[in-house]
Amino acid sequence: MDTETTTISAFSNDQWLHAITAVNAWRGRCLDLFARSEVAVSETLLVMANTTRDGAIAKLPHLVGHRFEELATLIGTTGAFGSEGKACAAALSAFRPHEGLRASLAHGVGKVVLDQQGNWLLVLRTLTFRSKQPERTAVVIEQNEAHEIAKSLQTAGQRLVSELANLRHALGSI
Repeated sequence: MDTETTTISAFSNDQWLHAITAVNAWRGRCLDLFARSEVAVSETLLVMANTTRDGAIAKLPHLVGHRFEELATLIGTTGAFGSEGKACAAALSAFRPHEGLRASLAHGVGKVVLDQQGNWLLVLRTLTFRSKQPERTAVVIEQNEAHEIAKSLQTAGQRLVSELANLRHALGSI
């Protein structure tokens, strides 16, 4: 019986440290992009809370996810700021698909793995509770797709931040 073996070379400590540094830099960049969008949403809600509109009162929720929901309601087609918020609603809609990544980046425990070519792979594991039941998730991000994820997040985030700044300016001049 012939047995074929394949040798997998070990990576040097420098390669490993470089991968860890690159992963942490990418993760930090993405978290910064999320934070910028979150601040813009919060600042907009603050302006809305101080703007009287058809008796509607903008809530200022504690949790960021609830702030996005409140904003979506207020700038939606039937919302108190629906007419002024059309462009923001479109930008918010384009940003929303990225929100799922935020929890994994912020709260996930990461494990970095190197493939045979020395490219990194990030596994982020989170534990949440839904209806008092544990829900474990894992997100896997390959180095070659990380750049596109950050680029897409940056584009959508910058558009949202810009549109919200325009809305705040418009509401401030009413």
